[in-house]
Amino acid sequence: MEDFGLHDKLEIDAREFHIHTGTVVNDQKVISEVFEKGMFLISREFNVNLRNELNTFDYEFLNEKTQEFHHQLIGELEALYQIENKLKRYKHPKSHYRLGVLFLRRNLFDEAINQFKIAIDQDNKFVKAFLGLGICYLKTRQVEKALEIFQRVLSENENYPDVLNYYGLAHLFSGDYERAMSLFKEAIQLNPNYAESQFNFGVALYKSALEGVKDPKEVTVPARVSIYLKQVRNNSKYISNHWQKEFNKLLDLLKSNNHEVIVPQLEQFQLRLVHFVSDRDKIYEFYLRFLFGGREIDLNLIKTYQKYFDSHTTEHQQYPDYWDDQGTFNLIKSRSLLLKAMSEFEKAIDIGPNFPDAKQNLNKIKGNEKGFMILLRAILK
Repeated sequence: MEDFGLHDKLEIDAREFHIHTGTVVNDQKVISEVFEKGMFLISREFNVNLRNELNTFDYEFLNEKTQEFHHQLIGELEALYQIENKLKRYKHPKSHYRLGVLFLRRNLFDEAINQFKIAIDQDNKFVKAFLGLGICYLKTRQVEKALEIFQRVLSENENYPDVLNYYGLAHLFSGDYERAMSLFKEAIQLNPNYAESQFNFGVALYKSALEGVKDPKEVTVPARVSIYLKQVRNNSKYISNHWQKEFNKLLDLLKSNNHEVIVPQLEQFQLRLVHFVSDRDKIYEFYLRFLFGGREIDLNLIKTYQKYFDSHTTEHQQYPDYWDDQGTFNLIKSRSLLLKAMSEFEKAIDIGPNFPDAKQNLNKIKGNEKGFMILLRAILK
């Protein structure tokens, strides 16, 4: 990163995370990266307009936003482990599942596996928790366990393209190319525009062609691998410069025909393309921080999450989940406004102890505030 800026060490139990945040002035971005024992975990980007009305770089504003973004990421990590400790006292499978998703999104696989297992122990019909667990096993190359979990998910539910794709990947990594290709075909039949599965099918063809060949130099990377990798690259979720560079590096590597280097890079990339409810992780984080975050959700914190509830496209608005999330978010926001109103009535009483209206209003609210919290907890279960 250019103009490298901030670094902090975060120690949580036996874990030690290093958070680096800096700016790329030319791209007008703030970038934060998290490492553990030198291993990269996650990267976050924040677009920022660095030019003021005089069309010059506003470095004071840049410094403020960099500091804010850096400490926000640290706060998120700390909050996850605080929630994990607090959740140990509750039987709440949905919250354990949501926390598992958040750990998985940060490549903290041990923590994610633990949360998904707890959710399953508390509700052995929780299919999404099984799916999350299978993805953790897949990403950590525990292939036999992944195969077992995906088989269970498929046996209890309809064949969804994503599950078929993940199950196909597990078979591909186990060396069963025929079964892998069959599953990728099923996924593609259900969703012909599923570019990731098309790409995986091409990789399966390539690896099967290499199997047992006397002279690997005679094998070329199938054209469909590059064709569908380019289609995946064009997906809006991979629009960032970081992703585009990764795609282009792999596309250049495919031209080399150096199979010893290409195959492990392809496998690594296939696993990176495995996503799990990535459009809802910030919503899950908000719910968990509200229920188990250890402090009241104030209006400033609510404001930072508002964009994640409002940023969905018109397509998302066709689904009931979108409106359910909107309703829940606005109820939580309403409770925070209620608490704000109580503090304002209290100020009025401090200034005028004999002011009857403020006392009456405060007493009425106090009678309902506890019920409001019970209602919200019931909705989020």
